[in-house]
Amino acid sequence: MKALRKQRGWTQEQAAAACDIGYKIYQLYELGIKANPGLLTLDKIARGFGLEVHELLGPAFPLTKSSKPAISKRKKERP
Repeated sequence: MKALRKQRGWTQEQAAAACDIGYKIYQLYELGIKANPGLLTLDKIARGFGLEVHELLGPAFPLTKSSKPAISKRKKERP
């Protein structure tokens, strides 16, 4: 996540906003302190970086041209 964030020139706050997750939680994932995010969280992170989940989890991530955080406008889904 850190490499993706830095590739785009984003701060952690910008990345968290683009991924539609809290800044502190984003920070914990990026630092590796918190592991194993749920599928919905993985989806949010992937979409925030303009990727699909399988691309996020793959051995190498694709380069994208976007340098602006993608602000999520999706409604939150309830189980």
